[in-house]
Amino acid sequence: MAERVTSGGAAEAQADQHGRRLSAWQQYACRKFGTDCRLALAIQRAENPQGKCEIYHYNSDGTLDWGYFQINTVHLKRPGINLRDLLDCKANIDFAYQLYEEKGGFTPWSTFNNGAYRHFIGP
Repeated sequence: MAERVTSGGAAEAQADQHGRRLSAWQQYACRKFGTDCRLALAIQRAENPQGKCEIYHYNSDGTLDWGYFQINTVHLKRPGINLRDLLDCKANIDFAYQLYEEKGGFTPWSTFNNGAYRHFIGP
């Protein structure tokens, strides 16, 4: 993970870090999401401000959100997806990108739909 990301999306995302460098996981997400890196990282930070991999959140509807991109347990019905995978940063980012591709954007994340991600994007 030593490779530095230098795409336009990563440069913009770097500006949103308030002087901190992108973490290795943020860089990996930038490689996955490409030009949508900045938006993906803003959503990730809105969902999981601490940027932890092994984290979960209880929702009022009885489901849980897991891992780096806070993937909802409703997705555990899919073949090949399990909780252990969702708590692994790389697998969580890979699955987040899969959801993004399948849905044609970030609509699976409530922080995108309600605009909470905007707090994590600079002016």
